[in-house]
Amino acid sequence: MISEKKVPIREFIAHLNLEILNEGNMDFQIEIPSIYQIGYELIGFFEVDEELNKYIHIYGRKEAKYLMNLTSEERTKIFDNYFSHNFPALIATNESIIFPELIASAKKYSKTLLKSMRRTSATIREAKFFLSKKLAKEEMFNGYIFLDVMGIGVLLTGYEDAKLGVTIELLERGHRLITDNHLMMKRLAENDLEGYNRIDKSAMDSHFFLDNQKDNNKIDVTTLFGIKATRKMKRIDMLIVLEEWQEKKFYDRLGLDEVYEEFLGGKIPKWTIPVRKGRNLAIIIETAALNYRLKMMGVNSAEFFMKESQKLIQANKKKQGEKNMSNKKVLSVMQLKNQFNLKVLSGEEHLQETMIETTSIHRPALALAGFIENYKDAAYIGVQIFSRAEFKYLSTLSEEQKIKNLENYFQFKLPVLVLTADVEIPDYFLKMVKERNMILCRSSFKKASQVIANFNSFLETYFTPNISLHGVFLELYGFGVLLTGKSGVGKSETALELIHRGHRLIADDLVKFMKDTSGDIMGTAANLPYFMEIRGLGIIDIKTLYGLGAVRINKKLDIVIELKEQESCNDYLTSVDYQNSMAEILGNNIPKMVLYISSGRNAAAMVEIAVMNLMASKLGHDPKKLYLEGLKRMTKEERKVLGVKIEEEENE
Repeated sequence: MISEKKVPIREFIAHLNLEILNEGNMDFQIEIPSIYQIGYELIGFFEVDEELNKYIHIYGRKEAKYLMNLTSEERTKIFDNYFSHNFPALIATNESIIFPELIASAKKYSKTLLKSMRRTSATIREAKFFLSKKLAKEEMFNGYIFLDVMGIGVLLTGYEDAKLGVTIELLERGHRLITDNHLMMKRLAENDLEGYNRIDKSAMDSHFFLDNQKDNNKIDVTTLFGIKATRKMKRIDMLIVLEEWQEKKFYDRLGLDEVYEEFLGGKIPKWTIPVRKGRNLAIIIETAALNYRLKMMGVNSAEFFMKESQKLIQANKKKQGEKNMSNKKVLSVMQLKNQFNLKVLSGEEHLQETMIETTSIHRPALALAGFIENYKDAAYIGVQIFSRAEFKYLSTLSEEQKIKNLENYFQFKLPVLVLTADVEIPDYFLKMVKERNMILCRSSFKKASQVIANFNSFLETYFTPNISLHGVFLELYGFGVLLTGKSGVGKSETALELIHRGHRLIADDLVKFMKDTSGDIMGTAANLPYFMEIRGLGIIDIKTLYGLGAVRINKKLDIVIELKEQESCNDYLTSVDYQNSMAEILGNNIPKMVLYISSGRNAAAMVEIAVMNLMASKLGHDPKKLYLEGLKRMTKEERKVLGVKIEEEENE
């Protein structure tokens, strides 16, 4: 039911501190929260619909300037005609002129004439704000819980079994309750809705409650969580509908489509969050609030992700056109330049399109001496290193021989020439490089051996065989942890809670693994790192939402944890030899274990314990061995009470 409100004009006058120049109908009830600045009426045009008869009117500087050009008789005629209409009151601002004819006509027609001490714009703003608050449309809504989460007004509705539980968890996490089934919604302006508790909270002993419909009782939020966990009213920013998980239903995984729900003529952004085992709804709602704040700042993570993805697709098509038809892995010189912060001296416009196709790194000693046969082998067409030694040797050659040898050497399509930091480039060399549009860079290292060692380590790792696996890759307590499991089991949601707990994301959904030069399996994200996909929310940017401390570029893989949905109560009551299970990745055996997800089991906490257990085993701690030793120290009677047997007893 929508309430009809009115504001007595006396209350309006008192609030704006207006001076009464002439008293008209002081019992008039204002019903419309709008202000009309007169104009057409002064030229004799009165067909302006309801504004003329129902709105509070304003008269300011520009209207006064127009009237100054008229005679007293003309002003009297205009004011008499104007005041004969049925509007509630006219406010003259401090920028206007109070003509004698104005007051005379107001008295003649018994119209309320008021004087404001503010400028016209300030008077209109203050009057609109006051009337909007007082006359705003209001309606009572049941079935909603209204919360302040991260400073965002979150309206929560839907699946009853989840709604109360997630509200209590959000309160435990420091967020605030406004109301549950006593929601009063007020429309202040276009798409500006305010929610508050319709039960009076002004009394000292007035507490906030949550209705527990299952037990038909109330939870006293004020007593349990304190006054800091409540507030009276808040702007409504977003609606979250909790829905029981439906296997065949499509849930938004990108967040590009904007869905709204209408209340009192205003629209509120709406998200539908599916509820299932292993999903920490409180974390998801907090993330939704943070993501909404990010959007209000003009950053749409989903749109950015899609635009950048399209750019990468186009770039890869172009890159793999002629150079990579055989799916051979290549590295752009731009990537090498960025990796080692090389200073580009020539050919900057070709960095992105020029590809390195081999791990080979060469100092062209023989080629500079005139022997170029080696370079007919594609393995030699790699990164070329020039130090002071190369240029010192060239200086010993005659001018003719030097140029001839360089021309023969430069005929090959060399991807990049890299100078050591202490090299002074001869003019002839720089000229020849620029004439051939070759890429020339300078390293920050002085020794050629150091440049070669660094480049070689990077290139060997980059070109090593790699594999992409479906899962979420995180760092927990310094360990690289890959969460796997079938689609929809809750990998991303578990990872999101782990990030909330202070752990770090490396990659979500598709993780690239390669073996580095030391033999370790290293995992990293694709070209668009630090984004996560959450069903119901879409794409979120972890780096922006949680900061640089919540992400890292790559990490050694230490353990694989497979998440499975618990189908029966005995699925996870297995022996404790899970550490003997292994997953083979790129030829390495990686410890693997299985965790079963069910209602009441916190998947994030279980993952943390699994990793801590791995950490303990690395330090020589064997919980199974200690447990069995403890059993042996017990008497047979004690073991019988506990219902356990040891191997010796079983053999008997």
